[in-house]
Amino acid sequence: MHSKASSSIESLRKPLSRAAAAATIAIAILTIPKTFGTNLGESMEIAGFALLIIAALGRVWCSIYISGRKDRVLCVDGPYQLTRNPLYFFSFLGIIGFAMALQSVLILLVASGAYLAYYRYVIRSEESRLASIFGASYVSYCTATPRFFPAFKTPDRIESYSINPRIVERALKEVVWFLFAILAIEVVEMIHAKGHLVLLKLPL
Repeated sequence: MHSKASSSIESLRKPLSRAAAAATIAIAILTIPKTFGTNLGESMEIAGFALLIIAALGRVWCSIYISGRKDRVLCVDGPYQLTRNPLYFFSFLGIIGFAMALQSVLILLVASGAYLAYYRYVIRSEESRLASIFGASYVSYCTATPRFFPAFKTPDRIESYSINPRIVERALKEVVWFLFAILAIEVVEMIHAKGHLVLLKLPL
């Protein structure tokens, strides 16, 4: 029963993420934040774009290390030496960056809170599965490595690594969505500047 529920939580991750992204864009188009066009809003937008780029590069970095080894070999190198869930952490940075680039404090709070709330269950589900696969090695890894927010240290350098090019290519295709997010934000900004479609002004 527990295994089946965990599988359902993990399998819903991508469709729910896409639905949430679509809903966020729709809300961003139909509303305008109080900070839009202010100095604070412009600063948030610049910081948000920077976080989106960091998130995209971070996910590619993670994919290089995990490529072709997921559920077969316990990956504890590179970004996985800093946090047990670096892919999810960089996606979280992307969520924050997207909301900040929209210049909306309210969307930032809601989106980041919803992400952390849902992925808390996804991560616990994956931890249960990985513990059953890798046993004591995974338990030891969990003891030494933070679950989500990374440790502030430099990961050990690895001289060589065998990677699966198809996994990396897939990762590069996935991060195109981060670039698409930047384009979508610019479109939303033009809509707001012209005053079209805006139905509500947000308090934050």
